[in-house]
Amino acid sequence: MSVAADRATGESLIGRSLPRREDLALLTGTAVFVDDMRPAGLLHARILRSPHAHARIRRIDLEPARRLPGVVDVFCGADVERSVEPWGDLTQDILTGDRIAFARDKAVYQGQEVAVAVAETKWQAEDAIEAIEVDYEPLEPLVDPEQAMQPDAPVIQDGVDYEGGVGNAYDASYRIRVGDFEFARDEADVVVRARFTTGCSGAAALEPHACLADYNPSSGKLTFHSATQMVHPLRDGLSKALHLPRTQVRVVAPFVGGGFGSKGDVFPWEVITAVASIRTGRPVRCVLSRREVFETVPGRGRQVRYAELAMRADGTITAYGERVIFACGGVSAWGNQILRIGTQIGMLPYAIPNIHVDGFAVHTNTGPAGPVRGFGVPEAIFAKEQLVDMAATELGLDPVEVRLRNVLHGDDCPTVTPLGQRVDSTSIDRCLERAAEAIDRSEAEDVGVGFAVCMKYTSARHPSLDSDLASVRIVLETDGTVSVFSGDSPHGQGHGTTVAQVVADALGVGVEKVRVTSSDTETCPFSLGTWGSRGGAILGTAARMAAERVRAKLIELAAHILETAPEELEVAEDRVRFVGMPGTGLFIQNLVLLAAYATHQLPEGFEPGPIQAQATYDTPTERERSDGTGNLSPTYSAAAHAARVEVDRETGRWRVLDYVMAHDTGVIINPLIVEGQHQGAFLHGYAMVFGEEVRWGEDGAVANAGFKEYFAPSAADLPSLHPTIEVPAPSTVIPGGQKGAGESATAPVAATIANALQAATGVRFCSLPIMPDDVKRALVESERRGAPIVYPRDMPDYDGPTEWPEPEEFDDLELID
Repeated sequence: MSVAADRATGESLIGRSLPRREDLALLTGTAVFVDDMRPAGLLHARILRSPHAHARIRRIDLEPARRLPGVVDVFCGADVERSVEPWGDLTQDILTGDRIAFARDKAVYQGQEVAVAVAETKWQAEDAIEAIEVDYEPLEPLVDPEQAMQPDAPVIQDGVDYEGGVGNAYDASYRIRVGDFEFARDEADVVVRARFTTGCSGAAALEPHACLADYNPSSGKLTFHSATQMVHPLRDGLSKALHLPRTQVRVVAPFVGGGFGSKGDVFPWEVITAVASIRTGRPVRCVLSRREVFETVPGRGRQVRYAELAMRADGTITAYGERVIFACGGVSAWGNQILRIGTQIGMLPYAIPNIHVDGFAVHTNTGPAGPVRGFGVPEAIFAKEQLVDMAATELGLDPVEVRLRNVLHGDDCPTVTPLGQRVDSTSIDRCLERAAEAIDRSEAEDVGVGFAVCMKYTSARHPSLDSDLASVRIVLETDGTVSVFSGDSPHGQGHGTTVAQVVADALGVGVEKVRVTSSDTETCPFSLGTWGSRGGAILGTAARMAAERVRAKLIELAAHILETAPEELEVAEDRVRFVGMPGTGLFIQNLVLLAAYATHQLPEGFEPGPIQAQATYDTPTERERSDGTGNLSPTYSAAAHAARVEVDRETGRWRVLDYVMAHDTGVIINPLIVEGQHQGAFLHGYAMVFGEEVRWGEDGAVANAGFKEYFAPSAADLPSLHPTIEVPAPSTVIPGGQKGAGESATAPVAATIANALQAATGVRFCSLPIMPDDVKRALVESERRGAPIVYPRDMPDYDGPTEWPEPEEFDDLELID
């Protein structure tokens, strides 16, 4: 039975596992990405990048490159100083305009843009950048964020003033102050603490970053195709940086081959490519190499967390404290946003009454840090969920029972946590019970079982972005098909399917009649883009609202023609029919034709022309308060994970024997797509443990800038997974009941596996990734001592910090106003 036929029965399209409509073009090679575009007169841009992580630029000589065959233009920062301004402060407050197209006087990370060559072929452009002569004066690089925070450390961004900054800690103002942390810590029966570090997962999307700029000199209009997650913020950023009116910048997102957060920004190469097209009057394309992606595209970012947790003898968590240091690389990007949101949301699913957090976003001479799947929550969970196990062990309690005592319970919702998070609904308690039931907890030699829980925001109102909206416009075409226009650029989420399901369900038409267009600022209403697991809930709500407005117009028109009351009518089987009477009423196509071509038959006040409507949904959330509290998200998804892991003591290799995921994703639009999102999100979290990490040497150079050296797991590396156990607690805030699905399965993975490894080996692993050599060395040291150890703190060659920083040390920092 076809989907269209199902509509005659009144069966909802919500909750149906329809195949992804996008897949045919992808599988047949007909999908068009930026690198597939071949406009007439196309030029190719290649960027010369700094080979040094920290260096003064004393001289740039472009003339040798300009003399080469095929070269059309070569320029650097000095050539565009007056026409391009810094960006990064498009929003408000804590973001700062320190993003620049080219390094001028100093390069602050390896791979930073120095000059560009534009040529007839990419090979000629490559030859040209090799001919550019640059005189560098290398400076001492700062790679370690804690060293960069030292009072005598040279300031990396010495030409930018940061509000709330201290030296290289460009955002040293982040604080969470809830309750009386010190009193609760002193009164606790047990306090556990550890220093946790997490590595930098790179931006390993299948499609590298790419853009194509096409400036029309006669009209002064710039058309910009980009593999971006956010067409409207990119348009506004380009407009600001290039001093162009918004009406003269059009941004289009074609097919985007993955993003995971890393394509949600205004990047230097995008501004440079636009300038190149403006200067030459011809279309210019720039596609980054994989090395450039690893060196310059923001990755997950390294974090250091000094975390401690206080617990009563009955297993109740009474206090939590952290000092968080986030290595954000040479420029600010989104780093401090990740620090703030990831830390605050990472406190869930516990309503901890006393919290004390000091957070620092720190510049280092490494590549920028930015959004990668999870937005800082996996790092927070890695620390907190291990401390829960550590405290439970000291008290002799079952870690599952301890979590059940502390997690939010669905029966108590809606509820507000001490952090100000308004949780409308949750099933995290039942998710944990289901995960514990499904995993094999029997004892075996060198086998351990671990658990972790989390809650994840569904979109968020950022500290520097006082908006959380999505907009959709729906047009009924005169042949009865439906066009949906949205500025939310998908990059694997399946919007073309799920949004079509929402619209078709509301309008009573077959899903095959609904077309979701590509994101284009010229045709689509303003939207913030695709990030933060917001597609089903935020975009879906805007689509539902617009569809309901269109439906109301159809019913109004049909009631007029049929001379009946609107409440006597419904939409189904591609028509407006009498309620419960299939085959009656009027076809939607005929109503649309009437509205466009027979306007004298319209009721008084009915707008003639194509039947259409637009809707914007902005979430009922709030910005972060000065004490770090606040409700940043309209609703929260939840996940409880359990892993059974086996360790080979001879080699240190570990493998996941079984893995269980129990999730609360609310009302699911398409279970097939959500299951794919959960499994993909799991793989991102698994990679953080299994070896995915960009590594910088002491000189700030990337040691593994390619897939030959960088480990990125594939489907073949995916361990055995149970089908996701869904325990839905529909959102009472989102009208359709949806919650985010794309990231909740990333957050608990690292902590789950680390807890399982501790159960199998007795070693507490506090650093990511956890490689076989780490495990083997830790086991040797543990055996030598005859006691469990904390890795890497207890290793003989450990050279990291040994003193615990007390929170009061940071209360009196002299911040820059």
